[in-house]
Amino acid sequence: MANPYNPSLMPRTYFRAPRVPFDFRAVLFAALGYLVWWAGDAALSGIFDKQSVSSAFLVWLYRLFEGIPYLGGGLRLALSGVFHMDVGNAMTGGYTFWHELVGGLWFVGVWSFVTLGVARIVALRIARDEGLSIGETIRFSLKNWTSLLFVPLIIGGLIALFVGCNALAGVLMSIPAVGQILAIILIPLAAISTLLILLIALGGLVGFPLIGAAAAWEVNGSLDAVSRAFSYVFARPLQYFWNYFLIFLFVGVILLVGNWFTHTLTHSVDLGVWRTSLSVMTAAEGPDSASWADFSNEEKSQVNDLKDLTKYDPSAKAPYTEPFARDIRSITKASWNDWITTLVWWVVLNLAWLIFFGYAVFYLIGASASVYADLREDVDGTEEDEIWVAEDDADLDALAEGGAAEEAAAATGPETPAPAAPTPPAQAGDGTASDSGSEDAPAAE
Repeated sequence: MANPYNPSLMPRTYFRAPRVPFDFRAVLFAALGYLVWWAGDAALSGIFDKQSVSSAFLVWLYRLFEGIPYLGGGLRLALSGVFHMDVGNAMTGGYTFWHELVGGLWFVGVWSFVTLGVARIVALRIARDEGLSIGETIRFSLKNWTSLLFVPLIIGGLIALFVGCNALAGVLMSIPAVGQILAIILIPLAAISTLLILLIALGGLVGFPLIGAAAAWEVNGSLDAVSRAFSYVFARPLQYFWNYFLIFLFVGVILLVGNWFTHTLTHSVDLGVWRTSLSVMTAAEGPDSASWADFSNEEKSQVNDLKDLTKYDPSAKAPYTEPFARDIRSITKASWNDWITTLVWWVVLNLAWLIFFGYAVFYLIGASASVYADLREDVDGTEEDEIWVAEDDADLDALAEGGAAEEAAAATGPETPAPAAPTPPAQAGDGTASDSGSEDAPAAE
């Protein structure tokens, strides 16, 4: 009779929440990554004389999914809430291919570096309950950075290969007379090739979060990370979908709370402000608000200038409307008697955003590392405490060297001891016994 408490007989649960152990250094690493990305984007924007070069890549990415129901709208909402990007203005920003290329290289480069570091911290915490310092995290990401940088090239190269095969099939089928005969074989092959293109593109897009986690857990190169991610996504698609449904839902809640904090902070302080100049820099109410009539013409002009400078529209109906004081360029527009106050606002608002954003990135990447461990155990039977560590490789190398030395010694056989030196013969009259005589024999008279 089967054991009714055997867990193997229980139905699979698809709502298994990922376990993300908190580590402050992972949150700090994510926040530092955002600062590096922001500083680099500002520098590139100055070089290309554009407001945000990374926006060119993000707009290109948005256009790929714009027509897909729900996905396009969700991506637009994410770009507005996470990167504070006005998608409508960015789409008419006059970006060229070079803007998209440079912005994409910078965006992918920075966030792949951050993904490796955060995933490694969380993976070590899950597997061994060990921490990783910021310096060790940076060294790990630097050493294994290429494992993620090559992933888009691998996926794009495979897709290009099969697209080229389809194009070649079209060329061959266009040959008069012969092409009709070849079409009998080439059209089914083209259908199979197209199916492979779809699977590679879908696996690369949907499974990309797992690729970074696989690189952090296994440290075995780009191909291994891609193959593992594809294997787990297609082996447990429903479980993967529900896991990331919960993950993105919780990340959205974190970002929503962060924006609510900013909104509540600025508006609650403005309730007690007698002068309207501070409100211009923080809450920045638009013409539709009740306080707009209290602004002087100079202050109304200041609002319009800040709107043109920062692209934050105070009268917009977007779900995420930032105060002008969050943008460092607004400090230059503040009057001299409000300059220090505006600077403090800028520090506080951006520090609060870094905390919430850093935690959201930490949870997203950390949850991906947890999902990878769960899927690996479910599909391959590998325990979650199995993780690559450099010290383990050093121990294995030492064992291998010791085993090789033992094998070499066994092959040569046991060492033969050297023969003892012969005893010199006794000299006559020296009082010693000869070799043939006994020590107890009486001396001759």
